[in-house]
Amino acid sequence: MIKIKPLYYFKVVVEQGSLSAASEVLHIAQPPLSKSLQQLEELWGVQLLTRTHRGMVPTEAGKFLYQRANDLLQMAKHLDDEMKGFGDGVNGMIRLGTVSMGMPRVISLMRTLRERYPSITFSLYQGDTQHLEDMLEKRKIDAALVHLPLTNSASQLIVLPLAKSCFKALCPSNSPLNDYAELTLKQLVDVPLVLLKRKSGFGVFEKVRQAFSRQGLEPQVIADASDVPIIKMMVENQLAIGLLPMLDGCDDDFSKIKTIPVPELDMVADELALVIHQQSEHNPTLVRVLDYFKGNKA
Repeated sequence: MIKIKPLYYFKVVVEQGSLSAASEVLHIAQPPLSKSLQQLEELWGVQLLTRTHRGMVPTEAGKFLYQRANDLLQMAKHLDDEMKGFGDGVNGMIRLGTVSMGMPRVISLMRTLRERYPSITFSLYQGDTQHLEDMLEKRKIDAALVHLPLTNSASQLIVLPLAKSCFKALCPSNSPLNDYAELTLKQLVDVPLVLLKRKSGFGVFEKVRQAFSRQGLEPQVIADASDVPIIKMMVENQLAIGLLPMLDGCDDDFSKIKTIPVPELDMVADELALVIHQQSEHNPTLVRVLDYFKGNKA
């Protein structure tokens, strides 16, 4: 059975680059530290570190172990926090992922939970839906705000729909379309567009193209992007008009851009949802996250 402490020692040696520097960080003498590393090498019959003029450098096996040790140590710390939560109440770290659309809700969650439970801390990750699903599957995060539908199987996840988005056109300040209260697909067919697109899988990009196609229209899509900030930058630099699903009340995030509803695309707008591992539903800290979002659905 692998012990946690030798892995931690190995991790510190790799990061410090020498036994002497690592021993100072760990507050232990070099001989027991060296012996601990030797025991790891004997356990698997591989060399993990080599001594060079640059210090202690990991071998290929050492690089592999370093990555896996990081994951294991992070999981061990998270498990420790979770178990302490059962005895001490709501505390520990919440590892939460979100798509761009979910950021305002994440900020609201943090504000509410920090007021009630000051010992809670957060580790935040932003990415597209597939990336966050992968992180959930690998247990690198505890929960995520993502777009529906999910890319992977949701058999191990609790899925809580939160809000349906609506489509808006993001227009630069010089656009002649800014005089309209609403826009149609026919009005948008002759202007350069940038669309949100998942890195893989079926999503908003494909649905928008289909909506144009159903009317016999071929849009001028000059770019797609998986991140909202890229779309905003393109619009602000007057390269294109963005088509983006948005939640009510999020227009303030686009103060330099005019946002105009496109009702014909509302039928293909996606839904924001909280996804959380079934194994985490009894964690006292994550229960508060789930309860918060259950009480704050649109």
